[in-house]
Amino acid sequence: MHRGMSILVLCGLLDLGLGLQATTTGWPDDHGGGPALDAGYWFTPHIAATFVGKEQYATVDDRMMSYFSFNAAVRQVVGRLRLTESLGFVHQHEEPRAAIMESPVEALFGVGDGIRHRMGSRAGFSLGLPLSTHGHGDYYVALDLDGTVFMDEDRGPRWMSSAGLSVGFTYDFAQSKAK
Repeated sequence: MHRGMSILVLCGLLDLGLGLQATTTGWPDDHGGGPALDAGYWFTPHIAATFVGKEQYATVDDRMMSYFSFNAAVRQVVGRLRLTESLGFVHQHEEPRAAIMESPVEALFGVGDGIRHRMGSRAGFSLGLPLSTHGHGDYYVALDLDGTVFMDEDRGPRWMSSAGLSVGFTYDFAQSKAK
């Protein structure tokens, strides 16, 4: 069984994307944005496990939002376009910048005063366009959209949505093994 598991890991596709997103929330005039990282491992051409991480600024409370999401994703290729849908769980830290400046080390580890820990669920959609290939995969650009609903309203806005562009690359372990 261990040998079969290693073959599965070596035959998948790693997908890494880095982008910028604009964000709005359920609070009036609460807008912002920041960088986003999307890391996925495609076990088959159509099924993956993904992680989405964001570090964003939002205007209400002059706050930073650290966003961590673990997802299941499905993909369909239509012509050259890759359509990806994902569903997952979110853990988010929201903290005013003033509190971060007072306790930067504690804020970095998620234990600073003023951090609001929030849980929620996420749905995302990505439309990717490969630009060029390399020896083990490709480089691409993507339009990324997602929406998050949080379980509570007393620690922050009930919902948030983001849209942005990313650039990324894939690395196909099966191609590297064949060479």
